[in-house]
Amino acid sequence: MISIRKANHEDIADLKKLVDKLVPNNFNGFLNTSQIDYMIEKLYTQKALLDALDSGTDYFVATCDGVDCGVVSVLKHGPNLFLMHKIYVDEGYYGKGVGTALLHRIKEYVSSKVLPCTIELVINSHNPSREFYLKNGFVKVRDTELDLEEFIISEEVFSLELN
Repeated sequence: MISIRKANHEDIADLKKLVDKLVPNNFNGFLNTSQIDYMIEKLYTQKALLDALDSGTDYFVATCDGVDCGVVSVLKHGPNLFLMHKIYVDEGYYGKGVGTALLHRIKEYVSSKVLPCTIELVINSHNPSREFYLKNGFVKVRDTELDLEEFIISEEVFSLELN
């Protein structure tokens, strides 16, 4: 059984452990190790997670059979716009509905804030999980780049309209 909880300050240490495991696995194959390490140091330190939480980012953690196995975050980015960060799922739980459950929870959560609204997602152009988002109603709206000072990552912006 999959359960989803909204993370709070007390969850930050567990959230950090989870992203330390999931982020490298989810980028393996299209980013190199130094790029992944740099992203973790820049975006997923305990301080960065706390700062994001304090500035309005909401994190949701999926648990399956008592094990934290997935995470997603969302930030209100405008009156009717939310920015969802990529859904990260432990590869041992692929195909078990964890990603779908997290996406459903995000849709439910943002719908409770304002309707109609748009969820945008920025994803690496080479990420195979692009297909998951397309299957779930997202459409590509533009190309962009992520400038992490040390390197630039080619990305795409996907959008999902909720009414």
